[in-house]
Amino acid sequence: MAYLLNTISSYLEILHRIPLFTIETFMYALIGGVLPATFWLWFWMHESNDHHEPKDIIFLSFVVGMVGVFVVYPLQKISVSLFDLVEGNLSSIYTWAIIEEAVKFAGAWFIALRHKSVYDHPIDCFIYMMSVALGFAAMENTLFLLTPLFHGDVMASVLTGTARFMGASLLHVAASGVFSVFVGYSFYKGKFSKASWALIGLIIAGVIHTIFNYIIVISDEQNMFIAFSFVWISIILLILSLEKVKKIKQF
Repeated sequence: MAYLLNTISSYLEILHRIPLFTIETFMYALIGGVLPATFWLWFWMHESNDHHEPKDIIFLSFVVGMVGVFVVYPLQKISVSLFDLVEGNLSSIYTWAIIEEAVKFAGAWFIALRHKSVYDHPIDCFIYMMSVALGFAAMENTLFLLTPLFHGDVMASVLTGTARFMGASLLHVAASGVFSVFVGYSFYKGKFSKASWALIGLIIAGVIHTIFNYIIVISDEQNMFIAFSFVWISIILLILSLEKVKKIKQF
């Protein structure tokens, strides 16, 4: 019993020495990661304002997206040794992007896209995939915010949160959104066509994700501006594409 108490006391002493790393700090990071993502979720929900997707399915999609972060990271590490990748080069960045987009799509498919009762219009695919993507972004943002908060650097956490709100979060929307456009286009087609369109969507989503990440890897101030501009141009093109998806009808 004494040994157990001494062990617990030692761990408590170690935790006490870790500056600012408390439940409160984690909650700040979680709020900083989730709130911006929920804002974008509210914003993009209006892209499907003619339909009323179940709120519980949207919420579940968001949560599955958050959990997806912890699925993606181990898979990315495994891919490095499996495919003999060099971290940071173009091949590894594209492979990791494909893994992210595939896992996000799998989450949307598992929760909603395989159920005709909730996936009954082409535009619905965007709503569910966007919900998963923003859940993924929320957890990813939380993890990024933990480091500066861990060191008590509030200003760095604010800058990180702002940058990810305007850049990385929208990247997930752009990549998964474009993916969903291809899936939505094939809504009324046969199984082979659906699989083909989904594969094309995955490849293009991976390309979009890779371009942004590669620019960030070689980043300086000018490249950061290019990366953010690329994301916003992608968002504009996505919005235009979604208008066409909304008009798809069965003949």
